[in-house]
Amino acid sequence: MPPTAGDTLPDARGTVMADGRPGPVNLRELVGDKKTVIFGVPGAFTPTCTNDHLPTFAASADQLAAAGIEQTICMSTNDIFVLSAWNAAHGAEHITMLADGSGDITRALDIGLDLSGLGLGFRCTRFAMLVDGGVVTAFQTEENPGACALTSAAAILEHA
Repeated sequence: MPPTAGDTLPDARGTVMADGRPGPVNLRELVGDKKTVIFGVPGAFTPTCTNDHLPTFAASADQLAAAGIEQTICMSTNDIFVLSAWNAAHGAEHITMLADGSGDITRALDIGLDLSGLGLGFRCTRFAMLVDGGVVTAFQTEENPGACALTSAAAILEHA
């Protein structure tokens, strides 16, 4: 069952880029005590993720900060090198890219999406959540992975 308000983030590992090198990270430790937005995309460089989802967060840094959000994390089942290149292409260095290449976080959150029929394999569904001190305060997901209405920066700011 996907997270709901009041749930604690799972103790699951992903990968981030630190000092130009990939390194493991625990999701709970990455979020820490900060008020954080985590949004997930099925795949970097895919149309909706690239044209609609990431840009809403890239352009909303000031609004997110004004709402007290201390960090923004983008998660995908892509590897960290792909996510880093995608982030750089969009000038969104203020967004921490979290690679869930093995799907551990996706499985722990129960937000997996089988896109094997499209040749994309196991992915995380499109989502956005607000987390405060490791506790989920809002979680939104899209029924259609090609849509980005409930999971945009503006939509999650309504819960901040």
